[in-house]
Amino acid sequence: MTKNMIITISVTLLVAFSGYLAKYLNDLRIAQRKDRLERVNQQLRDLYGPLFSLIKAATITWEGFREKYCSRDDFQVDGHVVGGGEGSWRGIMPQSEETKRIWRHWMQNVFMPLNSEMAQLIIDHSDLLEEEEMPECLLKLSAHVHGYKGILAAWEKEDYSEHMSLTSFPIMEILPYVESSYRKLKARQARLPGKPE
Repeated sequence: MTKNMIITISVTLLVAFSGYLAKYLNDLRIAQRKDRLERVNQQLRDLYGPLFSLIKAATITWEGFREKYCSRDDFQVDGHVVGGGEGSWRGIMPQSEETKRIWRHWMQNVFMPLNSEMAQLIIDHSDLLEEEEMPECLLKLSAHVHGYKGILAAWEKEDYSEHMSLTSFPIMEILPYVESSYRKLKARQARLPGKPE
């Protein structure tokens, strides 16, 4: 083989290998982006999207409940008659038998189902969390829900001696956390190529 032939073959092999390497690296980069996009889509679809929707629905429902029922003198928040503002997010304390009945009805049929669904989403999809450790507000939500399970079980036996969970619903922590995470993931989704139209 002549020197020119060796150079020609060497250059051809080098170009072919470089092309193969460039294609491999490009395919790898595309696959990694596709994996990142799929993870973000799954986080939004299975955890943060439903959780954000449920928290917003619960918040709107709570505001309607508070407006309709908690303006009464026989509902209290933290030992004070309910007025408005930040205190309206804390645990209410129904005082009369009528307000206790109203509270039980709404807790059993509206608030507890919403809260339980949120807690179940977190349990079922904790692998989709952004953080390495469970955020404190999500642990507080779970504690709040489990605190009410015992109370609702007592209500089924017509034991109405307790009306409040041992822990309050952490709305002042969980709503900003979930909303921020949801918006961050939506922005990340928009930046990744191949996003759904």
